[in-house]
Amino acid sequence: MSEEPEFPEVLRCHVVAENADELRKFVRETDPDLGCRPVMRGGRTGVGAELYFRQDQLDRARSSRSAQLVDITTVENVTENWRARKEEVGDGDRFAARGAVPRGLGRKE
Repeated sequence: MSEEPEFPEVLRCHVVAENADELRKFVRETDPDLGCRPVMRGGRTGVGAELYFRQDQLDRARSSRSAQLVDITTVENVTENWRARKEEVGDGDRFAARGAVPRGLGRKE
């Protein structure tokens, strides 16, 4: 099996600012991945959103000018979780044998 390329660590972070304008300013300056559907949610401490950063981006974001406007909490190492889930996937085609019947959840057609 060939050596797989090394992927940069991707981290999911919860970022909270006092208001939506400060959060938007941070996002504009740091350019994180906003995921499929970015949602800002208000809470007791301000407005927050889930943002995705490569480790090098997160380091730069923490030292950005607008970082003083937000609180950044790392929630999950997405790359590490992906690697763990990838180990659960088998090799080959499990239905390659003639007459193999699909099993598990879902409709059998």
